[in-house]
Amino acid sequence: MTAPPTAEDTPPTGLGALLGPHLRPALAACRLNTGRPTRVEACTGGNVSHVFRVTGDRGSVIVKVRSHRFAGLAHIATDPALIAVEHRALTLHHRLMPDLFPKVLAFLPAAHAMVMTDVFPDGRSWREHLDQRPVTADECTRLGAALSRIHHTTTGLPPLRDGDGDDRFRAEHAYGYSLRTAGHRALDDACRQLDALPAQQLILGDTCPKNLSLAAGRAAFVDLDNVHTGAPLFDLGYLLAHLVLHHITRPEHLRPLATLFLDAYRLPGPPRPWRSDGLLATIAAGILLYRLEARTVPYPPAAPPGAADLLRRRVRHLLDTGAITVPDVLDAAAGVVTG
Repeated sequence: MTAPPTAEDTPPTGLGALLGPHLRPALAACRLNTGRPTRVEACTGGNVSHVFRVTGDRGSVIVKVRSHRFAGLAHIATDPALIAVEHRALTLHHRLMPDLFPKVLAFLPAAHAMVMTDVFPDGRSWREHLDQRPVTADECTRLGAALSRIHHTTTGLPPLRDGDGDDRFRAEHAYGYSLRTAGHRALDDACRQLDALPAQQLILGDTCPKNLSLAAGRAAFVDLDNVHTGAPLFDLGYLLAHLVLHHITRPEHLRPLATLFLDAYRLPGPPRPWRSDGLLATIAAGILLYRLEARTVPYPPAAPPGAADLLRRRVRHLLDTGAITVPDVLDAAAGVVTG
């Protein structure tokens, strides 16, 4: 949704209502990087925070505001002060990997807001591109290598949250909203196996296409409000599931693209051959159900209802049968259209 051009002294409706008296300092921070703000757009797709693109004659920045309720799930209350955790995550990740993450230009804790660099060179997320075309081989390779680099770079870093905050976040958000929402015993067991893995470290927690840009030959990751201490395999399975989800109607692309993505990724620690990795396959299956059944967090359809429902039933059948592999998940998805 795009607001009409606004002068600096005419607050944009959405941003002004959210920031109130903090609007002027936020726009002043924008002006340092954009010149005089002339356009404000509400960015779609976010469920946690309200996100706006502010544009001026020298470029654009992103303004992110967290309120007392999730932006896309108004029935769920949240603590707006948690934006401070995301601020720490962004600051850390940008310092270590400035080419992969936005830079925080200003943090306004009283307003629960941040101003950040705009790392979407074409103004579109990877999700928006996937809605129109399949992922390319280069994008798959670049994405797998970028995720691998992130996990290797953040190995050994301390938790972002105090005390057992990361433990609670992992159980309630990463697992509760995704893997456990399907109510399947195999996914409950997968959560226990993930927690038992020795390599617990900072992970992104929401490697979703709407939080990614692969434009202009680079990769960029945004929306770090789900960063927590967990197993890197969760991020890998999460992203693999979305790669599958967005190619339900393009079955000929599935196996070669998934192979490129997974071959380009290397987990920290001892090698885990992905073709025989049952835990990775189960995570991907669980995230597919999370998106296809959409009980808690809605996800815009990536396939016609009939195809999506058939894949949902096939994935549940896979989980019911016991041990599964990544090729099993890929075959189940590819067979939705060709079978």
